[in-house]
Amino acid sequence: MNLRHQIIIASFIPLFAFAQTPTTLANPTPGGGATLQDFINLLIQIIQLVGIPMLAMAIIYSGFLLMTAGDNEQQRTKGKMWVVWVLVGATIVLGARVISDMIYGTASAF
Repeated sequence: MNLRHQIIIASFIPLFAFAQTPTTLANPTPGGGATLQDFINLLIQIIQLVGIPMLAMAIIYSGFLLMTAGDNEQQRTKGKMWVVWVLVGATIVLGARVISDMIYGTASAF
């Protein structure tokens, strides 16, 4: 028996010696649901609870930047960029459940 055969045989020994019956693990997150989709929806709900008030504050701040800009073109540009990125963030935070449902639907089709 050469070294290659010994290595192949030695690599299969743990499969037979330490084989166990599969066990199911319980979800440690309270209220996390039984499936991955339920858990992701819980995370999205938590993110939305925190993100929506932050979006409101960001909208107020961007409006403040635009109102106080006056003739300062650099400040006005900064305020416009804040508005754009707040709208992008709002789209992501508010559309997160739709995005996750689309991903889950696509993944379950396979």
